[in-house]
Amino acid sequence: MPFFQISNKNKMKNLFFLSIILPVIVFCYSCNNTPTQVDSAIEKNENKSSDVIKKTQALILTQPFEFDPSDKNKITGDYTAQSKITIPQNLATQSKWIMFEGPVLENDLVAYRYYADSRHRFDIYGKTVSDLVMDTVGWKYHDIMDWGTDILKVGNSLGLGSPAIWYKDTLFTLSDCGKKSIEIIDNNKNTSTIRTTFQNLNIEGQTFDLVQDWSIEAGQPWSEIHLKVTNGQLPKGMSFATGIVKHLPEIIQGEASNYFYAMNWGEQSFHKENMGMAILAEKKYQPEHVDDDLSHAYAFKNANQEVRYRFLSAWERDNNNAKDANGFKQLVEKSGK
Repeated sequence: MPFFQISNKNKMKNLFFLSIILPVIVFCYSCNNTPTQVDSAIEKNENKSSDVIKKTQALILTQPFEFDPSDKNKITGDYTAQSKITIPQNLATQSKWIMFEGPVLENDLVAYRYYADSRHRFDIYGKTVSDLVMDTVGWKYHDIMDWGTDILKVGNSLGLGSPAIWYKDTLFTLSDCGKKSIEIIDNNKNTSTIRTTFQNLNIEGQTFDLVQDWSIEAGQPWSEIHLKVTNGQLPKGMSFATGIVKHLPEIIQGEASNYFYAMNWGEQSFHKENMGMAILAEKKYQPEHVDDDLSHAYAFKNANQEVRYRFLSAWERDNNNAKDANGFKQLVEKSGK
């Protein structure tokens, strides 16, 4: 008998059969795809997606032409990302040829920059968001925007953590050199590094070659400077140095593990809001306070060829959750581990 001519009696038998067998099939299928396995697959896919989310970035952005000394504010098009540039000897201060006036390192907590011209001072961008945003920021970064703002007035001081040379009781910044090049050597998810090479750096008539590697890590409020003389040692009588601008008269010194630190907290941001700044270095470099009118300065007395140090900041609006001097001190001491 054809299937479409099944009797009512047989139809009832088939329906009974299906009512027993189908639940068994469904149960067996679900056993082979347990919630644990499904969750694992979803988690794996989510982890795979998160692996491509960058948490640091290094930026060198310039206009699409060589620097024009006749018009330092000249802008003809979008800024172009560069991996390596040689700084023009006549690069003017506050030039718009290079965005932010120099290279930038950013992570999920903070962004730092230094002026690429002869000033070579470090500055801070406070952030209120964890996203990487500095490649979308325009020239109005002194205003408080939805992402944050420039939070430090540097002037002729050492700003925060600017490298210097202490010589004959005077601070010399890394300003006068025969050639200065900037290169991004690491730009990954969790770390980014910018290398600056100074050829024939001139300090009071004595010259040497110096490399500055500047790096940042995801989830950390600090960045690290590594300075190294590549053709010998510092000339006799010179020491590496750094410091913090004297917006506040006080400075607190302390130790965390094998690190020395100097820090302060108070109304010292560009917009007169609370902010903390600190420098840290291993005690083996023998950091020593030295006198300077504009900066709380420290010379490294036991670093003839190279030195490593860190600098960090926290702004009352950012995501570091440091809301007072004690909270910032905890952040500083944690950064020395």
